[in-house]
Amino acid sequence: MRLPRIPLRWSAVLMVIAMLVVPQLLVVGWSVMERDIAGKLQWHTREAADEAAVALRTAEAEGFDGPKTEAALDEVASRWGTRIRVVYGDGAERFDVDRDQGTDLVHQVGTLFFGPDGAPTLRELDETLGPVQKRAEVVEATGWRIADAPAPRPLPEGSAHVYPFVRAPAPDDGAAAVTGCRTSPAGKLLVCHAARAASLEGRPHVIYVQESSRRAVRALYDLRYHLARLSIVMLPFALIFSWWMGRRMARPIEWLRERVLEKARSANPRADIDLHGGDEVRDLAEAFNGLLGALDERRRANEAFVADLVHEFKNPVAAIRTCAESLASGAADEQRAARIARILSDSSGRLDALVSQFLELARAEAGLPREDRVDVDVGALAAGVTSSVEPAFEDVRFSVDAAPAAIVVGVAPRLDSLVRNLVDNAASFAGRGGEVRVVVRREPAPSAASGSSYSSSSSCEIVALEVSDTGPGIAAEDLPHVFDRFFTKRARASAEPEAASPRRDGSGLGLALVKAVAEAHGGEVSARSTPGEGATFRVTLPAKP
Repeated sequence: MRLPRIPLRWSAVLMVIAMLVVPQLLVVGWSVMERDIAGKLQWHTREAADEAAVALRTAEAEGFDGPKTEAALDEVASRWGTRIRVVYGDGAERFDVDRDQGTDLVHQVGTLFFGPDGAPTLRELDETLGPVQKRAEVVEATGWRIADAPAPRPLPEGSAHVYPFVRAPAPDDGAAAVTGCRTSPAGKLLVCHAARAASLEGRPHVIYVQESSRRAVRALYDLRYHLARLSIVMLPFALIFSWWMGRRMARPIEWLRERVLEKARSANPRADIDLHGGDEVRDLAEAFNGLLGALDERRRANEAFVADLVHEFKNPVAAIRTCAESLASGAADEQRAARIARILSDSSGRLDALVSQFLELARAEAGLPREDRVDVDVGALAAGVTSSVEPAFEDVRFSVDAAPAAIVVGVAPRLDSLVRNLVDNAASFAGRGGEVRVVVRREPAPSAASGSSYSSSSSCEIVALEVSDTGPGIAAEDLPHVFDRFFTKRARASAEPEAASPRRDGSGLGLALVKAVAEAHGGEVSARSTPGEGATFRVTLPAKP
């Protein structure tokens, strides 16, 4: 499903509105998450109190080893992130294990966005609450009534100890813990607690568990209405500014769009769009100029290609027409008829070769998308092609040096055409008594620093095919153009008789086809030559791993 397109002006307006609304939604959403924290902390403290009671009963049954009991309580406190205290009825603490973190992931993120809140710590707040045994939740859990009496004096050893409180009723180890929450005076620290009565070694105790949570977003949440009013006041100014900014951004783009459409409608578009507007629009205009320039260059190349193709077709077509006129006159004798038949055969064969090469080149330049690819031994292919070409060039020596296992994955008929064109081209220019050398090697792929296209390939090796001749070579100014279509300016050996090579006159498509086939297989082509010393053509293809 395609999403509807939003104009740039409205996109700017919606962006500004979102910048006003999103902070409100963030504060409200964060407050909803914070609203559930109190229940979560109470559940933590209640569970920790129940587990601490079990740990104390187990310790009592085992004889109350102090360090071992404290370790068990520390494990419970660490698991729930709480502070656990076991307190006598007279307020003396038997155990105090503090694993309270004071914050969690939600509040750490809140602090990141809204800054530190300056909340007190749990211990700082607890010191302001008075003795544990006098707190309301402890009194409710234990039933203790604290007497306003001075602290008892130490009694002689063996005497009964008198506690300064009255128990009514007796503590019940099975009673549920009393839970609740309170906040610091500024509301920046939330502390939840659970008090659970216990009777250990015949003496009344209370298990008092606390957990705290800082409230980083609370102050901002309290200001949400002020933020909403401020947003409403700023909304008209924001809309005006966003509409102006949207127009300012869209106007040069619309201008550029009109210029590009004008170029598209013109018969001969030129790369002359004015560099108008800001930096980004200027860059975009330069990109369009580059595109138009590339299209114009491609158009000129196609025009030259068609002109060359028509020129190549012209000669055989003219010969066929002349022959047809001669046959129509009825004045041809047997000898002339035989000559006309030979001309018709040669011309039609040339036309057929041109059309076949042209179609093969078009498929190769398209990347051979619908051709089946198989494993091809380039060394064996080169040896076979050279053997088939050798009889047509009786005065040229051929040699093949092919490494074993030079395997590539490719279209076998197209690779055959590649090798055949290279060998035929080299033999045509080698001259009488010349030599053609064909070498096939498996080599490491070039490194990325060399700028080769193999730097991003998964293959670690390449197959290199080199075809060399001992002909007159290629002029330096012609070397960059030898793979262009219909390029036929290369010189031949002047001492060669006219009939020495039956394939002297090429169409100029052979080397262009070599390049297209190599690139369709992910390879590269190159040529090097020293005038008077022959030429070497090199094709590299990704090797099969």
